Amino acid sequence: MNNWHERRRFLRQTVSIRTGAIVALWLCALFSLAASAGELNSAQLDRRNGQNRLILDTSAPVDPDSFVLDHPARIVIDLPNTRPGDTPSLDAIQSDAIKDIRHGIRHGHDLRLVLDMTRSFTEDDIQLESASNGRRVILTLGKPQASAHSETHQSTATPPDDLRDIVIAIDPGHGGKDSGAIAPDGTMEKNLVLPIARYVARDIDRQDGFRAFLTRDNDTFVSLRGRVREARKHNADFFISIHANTVDSSNPRGTMVFALSRHGATSTMASWMARKENHASMLGNGGSLDLEGRSALMRRTLLDLSLEAKVNDSLEAGEDMISAIRKVNPVYKSDVEQANFAVLRSPDIPSLLVETDFLSNAHGLARLESSSFRRKLADAIAHGIEAHFRKTPPMGSLLAWRPGASRPHCRSCCPARER
Repeated sequence: MNNWHERRRFLRQTVSIRTGAIVALWLCALFSLAASAGELNSAQLDRRNGQNRLILDTSAPVDPDSFVLDHPARIVIDLPNTRPGDTPSLDAIQSDAIKDIRHGIRHGHDLRLVLDMTRSFTEDDIQLESASNGRRVILTLGKPQASAHSETHQSTATPPDDLRDIVIAIDPGHGGKDSGAIAPDGTMEKNLVLPIARYVARDIDRQDGFRAFLTRDNDTFVSLRGRVREARKHNADFFISIHANTVDSSNPRGTMVFALSRHGATSTMASWMARKENHASMLGNGGSLDLEGRSALMRRTLLDLSLEAKVNDSLEAGEDMISAIRKVNPVYKSDVEQANFAVLRSPDIPSLLVETDFLSNAHGLARLESSSFRRKLADAIAHGIEAHFRKTPPMGSLLAWRPGASRPHCRSCCPARER
């Protein structure tokens, strides 16, 4: 009898140990799955060549899938092992093809996006692809159905040979012997802004009708004269200088966007920033307008008109850029600031200076040291400048030729438009 009780107790202990081991393994698997799960970082809509491209960025590689539903028209995107992250960017997406985007979790760990469409699409009308080592998902929608006249016009019209790209100069601040601002941990501004500038140039180059170039693509010192000379050499339509902040306090954080002010800074912060940036690498120079043979009064008038038009154009572009940036990073000031940065003083090229964040703020510094955040911020900067030019493309550009483009205007010589 005693032996029988001993055997029962032994069997119970064995079953308990095995059950505990199974539960432990299950919990380990569950925690491992949760640790490796990705998150939706951002969503944006890109329109070009008559197509809508929904671009989703995730924090981990994902193997996406999609399918089409009718009655009502919907497109479903499944992102396995992904959590909803930046849902406000999903809510902001609407177009002539996409009415709304809904999302939910399936099977406890898969993110499903449901796109409510304005019209039906077939499987042949959509293309789903991955990029950036699986961390970017791109859904391309074929051109929405249009009238026969419209389709014929689009298929037969070809752009003239003399149309040009819109050229954007991307200027990574400082470089070489000029380290720029230095964070408390020794991180130098020049090393943070260069990769951001490279991402901005990459994003702009990917847009049809745009071309970007960098004033420096390595750790070299380039004077302001050299930067502006390169911009004029490439006939740049816009100049964007990228920097990072530092102040005596660790509290301020967020992005600031500056345009030139003819009459001085518009805030104490802007004034302090202008004094900080106007050092040896930021020596100003004159414009490149053709003033030869003009009277003194005519020269002053032409310069004033050019500068006024350039400042107004810069302010409008700055507003578009802030709208894009606030989706990925706080903005320190909700409006475009104006200051007398020497790097912006050229009456023939509209320009902006973007202070990406404060190196003196621990959270701001950590974000700027993150390659993932630098990509997101660069995407926003590029999106802001692209949005501006799509509304007001310059004459003679491919963007201005396309049907449906806004009425082009002259930036460098016409009086300022009312804002």
